[in-house]
Amino acid sequence: MVTSVNIYKRILWFCLGLICIWSCKNDNNKTNDSKQNVNTNIIMIVADDLGWYDLSCYGNDFIETPNLDRLAKEGIRFTDAYAAAPLCSPSRASLITGLHPIRVNITEHIHGNQPAGPNQKLKTPPITQQLNLEHKTIAEALKTKNYNTGFIGKWHLGGGKFTPDNRGFDLNIAGAWNGLPKSFFYPFFNKGEKPELQNSSKEGDYLTDVLTTKAIEYLEKKKDSSFFLSLNYYSPHVPIEAKADLVEKYRNKRGNDTSEVTMPNIHYAAMVETIDQNVGRILNKLKELNLEENTLVLFTSDNGGLSVMEVPAFAKHTPPTDNGMLREGKGHVYEGGIREPLIIRWPKTIQPGQENNVPVIAQDFFNTFMEITNSKERTQDGQSLLPLFKNDSVLKRGLLWHLPHYSPQHGKPSTAYREGDWKLIHFYEDDDYELYNLKEDLSEENNLVESQIEIFQTLKISMNKMLINMNAKLPEPNPNYIEK
Repeated sequence: MVTSVNIYKRILWFCLGLICIWSCKNDNNKTNDSKQNVNTNIIMIVADDLGWYDLSCYGNDFIETPNLDRLAKEGIRFTDAYAAAPLCSPSRASLITGLHPIRVNITEHIHGNQPAGPNQKLKTPPITQQLNLEHKTIAEALKTKNYNTGFIGKWHLGGGKFTPDNRGFDLNIAGAWNGLPKSFFYPFFNKGEKPELQNSSKEGDYLTDVLTTKAIEYLEKKKDSSFFLSLNYYSPHVPIEAKADLVEKYRNKRGNDTSEVTMPNIHYAAMVETIDQNVGRILNKLKELNLEENTLVLFTSDNGGLSVMEVPAFAKHTPPTDNGMLREGKGHVYEGGIREPLIIRWPKTIQPGQENNVPVIAQDFFNTFMEITNSKERTQDGQSLLPLFKNDSVLKRGLLWHLPHYSPQHGKPSTAYREGDWKLIHFYEDDDYELYNLKEDLSEENNLVESQIEIFQTLKISMNKMLINMNAKLPEPNPNYIEK
């Protein structure tokens, strides 16, 4: 016969069992929540007008970049990485959407559509003056994966409802319509503009340092969550201004050369080293916060180095750099205008000390980040770089650059196409073509269009097919052109 005492004991043990089961389930939920917070963090650092040849790890023997050199040693350095365009706005549109500049109709820098002048043989097509809302950004895609998203620095893809905080970013510091600061020293922009920078800065502060401080504050706040941080330096774009101590360092290194004819310019060199110092600050903070292992850090630039005299308002210390053995620079579809430094470190996955010569392009970053974060979002204009991180191969493809405009750096309306080692350029003014074997002629000096007819015709067909498929706009004859 079961006594009432025994019944109470059984009930008690049953309740304790339920509590234990509930507790274990709750612990599992906590574990799952914890797993959500160990998703790969992503930091994309983009310099402005930094050339392929401006870093020590890419062969520059004058500018000192020890932190970026270290980043390359700890990750993978791409030798044949490209911007989407030789100018900032189209390049940045692709960086943040994974779409070709043709698809977003931003094929030159946003500055207002200008009518063709009488000295221009061609009338160039109008562009959209902002990154339209229908084009999904990396931030908008990652928000669906519970990522915190921050944008700091240069945007240049529209103001008002088109700014980063309206494009999926939880935090926006300094991202607006501006393409450049008024000065790299406080107050950076006009007084009262960008108070998020000016209110926490003082006389003598340098913009690149201040942006990095804001980035570090973001990392400290979001260290326990998954985050995507887009850090976009305005440097080393004009105005060419650097901190006095570093300028003096490079003046002494060059031997008190005040003529400024030897490239890179000492002020420019100081700007680049300041970027390097601040990348070092980011890397040190990741280590301090124990985020190093599971954070992917990507460093690149938006177009090639400025190799010509800038417009009079910014002519001081210009041209600021050359692009080494590469031809031309910013504003041109030659290699100097589009080939970029690209360094990626992700200790969890990427073995250190890698160098990769597969041609890759800015549109690839979107699909790469989506694959890493298990998002189903993809664009048709890029490939994931994840196989290259693991020493696998990617699909062979052609890369296309479309600049149907006259650039401020004297570039003329043109399209370029690379497939394998071969690169074809079409100049629209006189319907001229140039063909180069980049493996044998990186400087693009030996035009093979007449001696390699079969290759020329094959690439021409492929290039035109891509232009047609993307509905590219082409320049047209200018009825107001006055031939000299």
